[in-house]
Amino acid sequence: MKIAYVNANYKRNHTGGGHVHMGQFIKNALALGHEIWVYPGNQYPGAKIIPTTRIQHIKTMRQMDVLYIRLESGFPNICTWSTPPKRLIYGFPLVVWEFNTIPDDALMWGIPRNQIDATIQKFKNFGKGCDLAICVAPAAANYVEQNIGIKNIAIIPNGSDPDLFTPEAVPVPRMSPFKNSINLAWIGSAKISYHDFINLRKTARLIWEKSSIVNINFHIIGPDLKFLMADMTPNVFYWGAENYQKLPNWLSAMNIGLYITKGGFSTYGSPLKVFDYMSSSLAVISTDHQAIRDLFITLDQKDLMVPCADAEALARVIRNLASEPGRTKQLGLAGRQLVIDKYNWRRALKDTLDEIEKIFVQRNLKKRS
Repeated sequence: MKIAYVNANYKRNHTGGGHVHMGQFIKNALALGHEIWVYPGNQYPGAKIIPTTRIQHIKTMRQMDVLYIRLESGFPNICTWSTPPKRLIYGFPLVVWEFNTIPDDALMWGIPRNQIDATIQKFKNFGKGCDLAICVAPAAANYVEQNIGIKNIAIIPNGSDPDLFTPEAVPVPRMSPFKNSINLAWIGSAKISYHDFINLRKTARLIWEKSSIVNINFHIIGPDLKFLMADMTPNVFYWGAENYQKLPNWLSAMNIGLYITKGGFSTYGSPLKVFDYMSSSLAVISTDHQAIRDLFITLDQKDLMVPCADAEALARVIRNLASEPGRTKQLGLAGRQLVIDKYNWRRALKDTLDEIEKIFVQRNLKKRS
C-alpha cells in the first residue's frame, strides 16, 4: 500500500514517545513492503517525499491508498481532508485516524473546557469520513466511540524494540557505582501532570527510613525534572534527559522499572516506558492501569500492581522484590519474552496494516457483488 503519513514529524535525536512511535511506524511499515510518503523535513530514512507544489501535490496524493493521520489532543486541520471537498480532490480510498491521546487530555495543559468541547465537535464533524480509528488502549477506544461517534475501531497497543532494548546493552559508565545495588528506573517528563511525583518521593523516603535493605536506589531520567530533587532522600538520583537511543544503556543497569501515576488520563494511553522496561528484562511495578493490568494477568504478576497514591503499598512491593533478586530476574525475563512474542513494534504495525487491508478486501468484495 501507499500510505500518506501526512503529519509525521519524526526527529532523529529525540527524547519523546511520539517520535518513537512515528519512527517505528515508518521503519516497520517499510520493512513489511509498504510505501510511506511524508512531507519534507526531518523524515525517516526510506520514506518518500510528497511534493508541495500544487499540481504535483494533488497528483501524488491521488496515488495514495491511505490517508493516515496521527492524533493527539488537538485537532489538526489536515483532518478536514477526511471529507469532501478535499477528499474528492485527493481521491483517498481510505482514511485512518490514529488516536494516541484523547481531546480531554488538553485539560492537563490548562486548555478550557469550552475549547476542548469545540475540538471534540470538529472531530465529530470530520470523523464521518474516518474509515478506521486506531486506539492504543481500550479506554481510548471507548472514548472515541462514545464522544466522537466513530464505530470502526481497532485497539492496537504500543510495544518496544527488543533488538534495541536488551539486557545485553552496555551500561552507561555513570551507573558503575551502583553495580551492587537494587536499581529502580523511572523515565518520564514533568510536562505530563498525571505522573505522581509526590508518591515517588514518599515511597523513596519510606524505603530510605524503614527498609532493612539499604542498597535500594531510585534513578530518574527525563527532561525538566530537577525540581523533583527538593526534599528527596539520598537514595534518589536524577540524571536529566537522555536520547531515546541511549536509554537501553541505562535500563540494562536497572533491576526494576516504575510506572507511577495518579490514574485519570493515564488510563487512555499505552505507556511506552513499560514495554521498554519489559524488553530490557526489568521487573515492572505499576500503579493501577487497565492496559498494564492485562499485561500482569498474562504474566501472572498481578501482585506488582498497587493502588494509586499508596506509598506504603508501593514501598512494600519494592522491598519484596529487592529481597528476592532471583524472582525479580525471572519476572523480568518473562516480561522480555512477552515483548519478543507479542508487544513489539513489528507486531503493532502488522496489526495496524492488517486492519487497513481488511477494509480494502471488504470494499472490493462489495464492488464485485
